[in-house]
Amino acid sequence: MDSCLHSYFVRNEELRSTCDFNGDETSLTGFVYEVVRVIDGVPLFLDDHINRLKASAEAAAIKLPVSEKFITQSFKALIINNKVSEGNIKCVLGNRSANRVYYAAWFQPHAYPAAEMYSNGVIIGLLDEGRYNPKAKVWRAEFQERILKQKKEQQVFEVLLIPDGALTEGTKTNVFLIKNNEVFTAPSDQVLQGITRTKVVELAKDNNILLFEKNLVLADLLEADAVFLTGTSPKILPVKSILDHPKLYQVDHPVLQRFIKLYDKLIQQYIARHK
Repeated sequence: MDSCLHSYFVRNEELRSTCDFNGDETSLTGFVYEVVRVIDGVPLFLDDHINRLKASAEAAAIKLPVSEKFITQSFKALIINNKVSEGNIKCVLGNRSANRVYYAAWFQPHAYPAAEMYSNGVIIGLLDEGRYNPKAKVWRAEFQERILKQKKEQQVFEVLLIPDGALTEGTKTNVFLIKNNEVFTAPSDQVLQGITRTKVVELAKDNNILLFEKNLVLADLLEADAVFLTGTSPKILPVKSILDHPKLYQVDHPVLQRFIKLYDKLIQQYIARHK
């Protein structure tokens, strides 16, 4: 069930008190959603998130119930009225109805990786399951609850999906492999195209880093020199190892560290343009 932080949230087309927030009605299976990180009062890559939200809605046969302009305004209203400059805003969309939530946005609890996770890397797990529809970011309550339980039981940061042995993505992240200074990730049509993933692909192209989209399998993961995750909250996060596998990855790999610096610079440039 969703939780709401601070004093205000947006329900449909109204700014409401958090006292009125009902997490059950915002976490219905079938809703499409986005989570946007706010840094220094700026919703990071908001236009990209809105475009993906629209694409998810179309793939899920949901008619956009509010305008793109309203979505942008709702994020600004949350930041200004809650007087919050750092955090994660979640928004959900469903088909328009007078009797239930069709749009909501709110600051949700977040957990960003600690500094030592970037310097030491994180441990990940594996799951023989895939995403139903990679083109749509659709909320699946049962899946989310099961993954959260597995992460807690195994004490891993993330779980990678390997349906029938194919390496695709994480439950909340995309994954990249580095081998012989070349970077590999699953094809775009096999995964949810994360905003950070897209930025990494663009950074590789702009900085002459060899990056290839190709069908990956578990063996590719086990043979990689370095592995990193990308996502809204973790940004670019090195992987240390896979649970129950002895291999340790190169957290300090020069290509990986270059991506981290390039992405942090990209964020600062974006914030400077949108303040």
